[in-house]
Amino acid sequence: MDYGLGWRNPEIDYEAKVHGQADRAIALAHDNLWAYYVNVNYLAMTKRADEAVASADTGLAFNPNFARLFVARASAELWLGRNEQAISDVKQAMRLSPHDPEVGWWHGVLGIAEFNLQHYQEAADQATRAIERGHHYYLNYALRAAAYAHQDKMDEAKAALAEARRVNPKLTVKWQMAFTPDWTSLFEGLRKAGLPEE
Repeated sequence: MDYGLGWRNPEIDYEAKVHGQADRAIALAHDNLWAYYVNVNYLAMTKRADEAVASADTGLAFNPNFARLFVARASAELWLGRNEQAISDVKQAMRLSPHDPEVGWWHGVLGIAEFNLQHYQEAADQATRAIERGHHYYLNYALRAAAYAHQDKMDEAKAALAEARRVNPKLTVKWQMAFTPDWTSLFEGLRKAGLPEE
């Protein structure tokens, strides 16, 4: 989480502490789905989405009912621009575990996929569902801000952006670009909502 949410500590070797430990766990128990889950999320966050999807596929071959691994794979698919597949994977996770404590996160992933497909109102709705289910991650507010801005709902966009910056004071266009794929439409929406470049 430190690595993926921009809280990185330069003194920590994340590759060894996360990827290395996950690989070791998988070597010790090939069907350890939690190890695959960690591995897939880390690989996606370090821009190795193809490896992440392959790792998810291996884990799901052991157990195709592990909902969280579907969402981890969906997150990797977002980096590859496979938005429809990401939506399909998250919906499968929701069918498998409709009351999962992580469902707020899952709505956020759906929101990003819908946004990338330029379904801006659906993206804003999914981000709102994520927030309502306790996932107060800055990106859900930022996603709402960009989605509203693309619909010229500027009052809503500015209010959502203010909340995103309250949750993440580091948020600028430059900062966001460092932590996400080249989601040009997101960056444009955030600029339109009033997010400074630096």
